[in-house]
Amino acid sequence: GELAVAGDVMVFDRLGDGGYGGQDLWETHRTGRGWTEPENLGPVINSAGHESRPWLSADGDELWFTAWSQSGYTGPSVYRTTRAGTTWVEPEEIISNYSGDPGLDDAGNIYFTHLFYDTLGQKIEADIYVAYRR
Repeated sequence: GELAVAGDVMVFDRLGDGGYGGQDLWETHRTGRGWTEPENLGPVINSAGHESRPWLSADGDELWFTAWSQSGYTGPSVYRTTRAGTTWVEPEEIISNYSGDPGLDDAGNIYFTHLFYDTLGQKIEADIYVAYRR
């Protein structure tokens, strides 16, 4: 799946294989001998749906990802969570309604993809948007 690396931390999405359903986010850490055994980020982050397309801050303590909206919107949304010690806190839905693939620049501006569908559910196009940090 998709992956994000920050320093000695890698977060990636993986389909099935002992997860909570669909695609889940997993984490591994670089050691002197390679990478640790991947660990599922658990039910705070993962659901029975699909969590994917991670982005990590340079320090590895902020994670953005794509998952289906939990706020009643249609399609995927962009979520953000932060690390509290060794665990991730409950993610917040930031951008909704067919949005995903988050990435941030050094100024904190978020870049994401927005998908457009016709009335039959066929994808028309995907555009890249930016939301500037105030």
